[in-house]
Amino acid sequence: MEKSALAKHWRRALYASEVFTHLPPEAQDELIERASLRWLGDGECLFHRGDAADGWYCLLEGALKISAISAEGRELALIYLEPGSWFGEISLFDGMPRTHDNYAHGDCVLLLLPKAQFRQLLARHSSLYEALMQMHCQRLRMLFAAIEDQSLSSLEQRLARQLSNLARSYGSTESDGVRIDLKLSQESLAQLVGASRQRVNQELKRLEAAGVLLQRGGYMVIKRPELLAS
Repeated sequence: MEKSALAKHWRRALYASEVFTHLPPEAQDELIERASLRWLGDGECLFHRGDAADGWYCLLEGALKISAISAEGRELALIYLEPGSWFGEISLFDGMPRTHDNYAHGDCVLLLLPKAQFRQLLARHSSLYEALMQMHCQRLRMLFAAIEDQSLSSLEQRLARQLSNLARSYGSTESDGVRIDLKLSQESLAQLVGASRQRVNQELKRLEAAGVLLQRGGYMVIKRPELLAS
């Protein structure tokens, strides 16, 4: 793929990712040359848990929901990936099937480096191994922090941190605060913080009454971000 095929905001997301910026220019150019673009409509599945790996992905636009299905058929949203997120390398390394379901949350644009091209790039550029190791260390730190948070923090603290993270990843500044440009149901938000929808609804109402946030048209506006961080 020619570099010119990447729209300006897609290039911005790509070059903002630590994995990509860790690579030398020649490796960056080779990655783009070997990759292709893929589009997903809202709600469309990229791959299911148990699927064979087809390649390594970077999200360039939109949000991607990583989820699992319980034995009772209930979906659990684990995380929403933001532009600049790389994913899918686990199955490429261990040869096992995909670990979770991936669905587009809104329209998405992705960069796909096919499996064979991924292996060739690894063989040619050891810096890619270093970049991947750095990325996995960061994810392990996040995982340990999430486990600790779930065990030791109150719902109020977990929800505040989740809202702060969402505002940082998907926020746009408005006159009355920071609008989270990711439309999430209270059920989805409850899954992210490990609580019931009813308890999350109560906490959101408390934050609204305190003037910290505003729920508007299915979106949330953080009016007092500094209070969430306190």
